[in-house]
Amino acid sequence: MKTTTIKYILETLSSRVSSNSIEAYKLLSLIMVTDPNPVHVSELVLMNKTGAVRTGKLLDKLKDDRLIQINVSEWDARKREVTLTNEGRKFKEELENDSHKVED
Repeated sequence: MKTTTIKYILETLSSRVSSNSIEAYKLLSLIMVTDPNPVHVSELVLMNKTGAVRTGKLLDKLKDDRLIQINVSEWDARKREVTLTNEGRKFKEELENDSHKVED
């Protein structure tokens, strides 16, 4: 991936994600990779390595940005599942399409 691509993606992320931090971008990318399948909050805590409280705050910001939704698991009420919203999926497509344009 070219430096211009990374710079462009970071600029695009900072324009849409209210928590302008690498941890938030990483968290969003983990959720995007699993889409359309849900990912449990506990798994995101382990993958993001920011701790449960920090991950929860980042997820709340992404939810406020209307990029993700958090629901109680239908299989285990103790677990919360995270998925992209329709707006989050559109943003994912935008990132994918725009990064290919920059690489060409």
